[in-house]
Amino acid sequence: MVHCRTAVGPVLSLGNQVLSSTCNFLTTILLTRALGLEAFGLYTMAWLPLHFAMSLQIGLIVSPMMSIAGKEDGAEADAYYAVVGIHQLVYAAVAAAAIFGTLTLMTGSSWPLHDVALPAAVAGACYLTQDFLRRCLFARRRPVRVLLLDIANFGLRLGALAALWHEGLIGIATALWVLAAAAAASAVCGLGMAGPFHWKPEIFAAVTRRQWRSARWLVLTGSLQWMSGYSGLIVTAGLFGPRILGALRVAQSLLAVMNVAREGLENIVPPLAGKALAERGLPGLRHVLGRALFGAALIGTAAMSGLGLFGQWLLHRLYGGEILEFSWVIIWSSLGFPMALVTVVLTCAFRALEQTRSVFLAVLVGACFNLVAVYPAAVVFGVAGLIAVSLLSQLIVLAVLAVLVARISGLRVGAPPRHDSVVESGATAISSP
Repeated sequence: MVHCRTAVGPVLSLGNQVLSSTCNFLTTILLTRALGLEAFGLYTMAWLPLHFAMSLQIGLIVSPMMSIAGKEDGAEADAYYAVVGIHQLVYAAVAAAAIFGTLTLMTGSSWPLHDVALPAAVAGACYLTQDFLRRCLFARRRPVRVLLLDIANFGLRLGALAALWHEGLIGIATALWVLAAAAAASAVCGLGMAGPFHWKPEIFAAVTRRQWRSARWLVLTGSLQWMSGYSGLIVTAGLFGPRILGALRVAQSLLAVMNVAREGLENIVPPLAGKALAERGLPGLRHVLGRALFGAALIGTAAMSGLGLFGQWLLHRLYGGEILEFSWVIIWSSLGFPMALVTVVLTCAFRALEQTRSVFLAVLVGACFNLVAVYPAAVVFGVAGLIAVSLLSQLIVLAVLAVLVARISGLRVGAPPRHDSVVESGATAISSP
């Protein structure tokens, strides 16, 4: 019975991610059908600042929380979440202002996106807040409540977008307002579910310092990952225009559905790894990571095979004939999926150890290659060059992480058991050769 209860949490967490990825995929289909490829490309451009803000939030707040929270219990955990919640409120306000300012300066009065700055900023604040609350519930191992939040968010979003499309009223700004309203309603529900929070002002400085020790490298890592992951889209928009950008984003949407496994690992592995390290030291962490790596490799290979066989057919069925000339993109892009899953698991090891500088170094190497090669590859080889550079960047990051993990003697396969204890500030004493 105990094992059954232990398994329910991860299963429900994975189910939440299936719902989230599926509904995001349906949103992409609906908007592409309603707006057309060129307008959807413009919508993608308007959404880029929010993606950047999300990457910073994950590094600055979410990733440290997911790893550190599992080491806290009872009243200490409630006080910890209260401090992190204050961090989130400040960040959401700053991010919304930055999104508004960026789009206002970039678009101008004559650009097709001149009227999206306000709805994009509001959508950003609501989306960031809602995502933080659901991640907080994941960290507290309350996947049923996350499911309720997601049902409220996606149900309202898809229902409103479908109704507007049916009435012929859907546009880029309208779609952003709908996303903002749905995320806001879900966030209001989440505020009543994510607690309890216990305010202890005397620990604010200590928790903030501990968060920053872990986040300082993760936030730099997130910035580099965003630049590496979205540099191809930015170059595409500049060289080939919004229609090609929209087509590339749509062709990659099937791969985004497969990201349910990646998001599942992000929400499940860090709390388990942090708890295993706190209770059983490096042997416990190695056990969790070994199982996660096996699952990541298995799922990644299966997904890559499925997309290779059926990806083009699905794109044609879902998006119509306009996407056919770009359907080959899904086959190429799927090659990076197994690498991405294994990279997530290796990253979780360093996050549990609160040694996030190693993750930054790996991503820095891959991002430097990407930023140097992406533009010339696009000029010479077009979209194929962009995808090839992205795949090579992922491979470089994975290789560097694997080397760094292998240097931690207690995590190597066949290493003798070690029982490192948790020391001050929640960090674990690890010696690397």
